[in-house]
Amino acid sequence: MSIINKVVDYFVSAKNELSKVTWPTRKETIRYSALVIAISVGVAVFFGVLDVGLSNLVTAALANKKVEQTIPTQVPVTPTVEGGQPAGAVTEVKTQDPTINFDQVTPITTPTDTKK
Repeated sequence: MSIINKVVDYFVSAKNELSKVTWPTRKETIRYSALVIAISVGVAVFFGVLDVGLSNLVTAALANKKVEQTIPTQVPVTPTVEGGQPAGAVTEVKTQDPTINFDQVTPITTPTDTKK
């Protein structure tokens, strides 16, 4: 049997099998399609609510964790009038972020191996 005869035989068999299939009516197809869409939306809503709930739960759990925070140093600012003279008492507090001057940092050294 040649390859062409096998291909023709395949399509004839497929046609015979498809003639035995009971196809749903238009009304059934619409009903099943609506059911699939409704179930898909329901599952999406369920997982969306679950995601938001678990996200809020994790956020609340992490918010209750005590974290040490560094407080920036406070530098008093004395207001001045024209001419550079102090105007009176300190009325404002300006915060200054701590900075590191890397030119003044001593590098860490490690011991060297003296054995040769």
